[in-house]
Amino acid sequence: MPLPKRVLVDANFLIAWQGKGVDRDTDARISHLVDRLDKVKARLVIPTPAIAEYLVGADLAGVQAINALSAKAFVVIGSFDYKAAFELSVIDRGAKNAGDKRDGVNVAWQKLKIDRQIVAIARAHGCDLIISEDQGVHANALRVGIVACTIADLELPDSARQRPIEFAETSTAAARQPKRKITIAPG
Repeated sequence: MPLPKRVLVDANFLIAWQGKGVDRDTDARISHLVDRLDKVKARLVIPTPAIAEYLVGADLAGVQAINALSAKAFVVIGSFDYKAAFELSVIDRGAKNAGDKRDGVNVAWQKLKIDRQIVAIARAHGCDLIISEDQGVHANALRVGIVACTIADLELPDSARQRPIEFAETSTAAARQPKRKITIAPG
């Protein structure tokens, strides 16, 4: 898939991007995407509902991380503004006119509204891709013609495909030596 010009991310992406303890592949996928977006002057849209969700579990460092992110030229904070409110009304009206305001989604109404707000912000900003771990966001994105994927669906760069192999040596002299790491290419 070609790199989209505008990508919206959710709170789970922010947590993985800014958090500690994520696995190597997740970190590599996120870093690779962010580097590529920055390099081609694409936009990474962070919706304000996702920021709010991220900050609930964050401390002062989380606030500082959001401030640092928003200072980057390729990062756009996507507010729920008039344009997004209009897009949300189109999404809601479509579901209501189809005879089911929940549009077949069986989740709490408040969660459904937040999922739709995030998708409406994506539409208002002209996003081609939404990265979210939330299936409700995926379902709403699909309904309005925006591609959605998870972090695991992102490209894993070749550099992350190489894994170190540790060899344990058995002799007494070798036991005093540190373990050697050897990196091999896949294939």
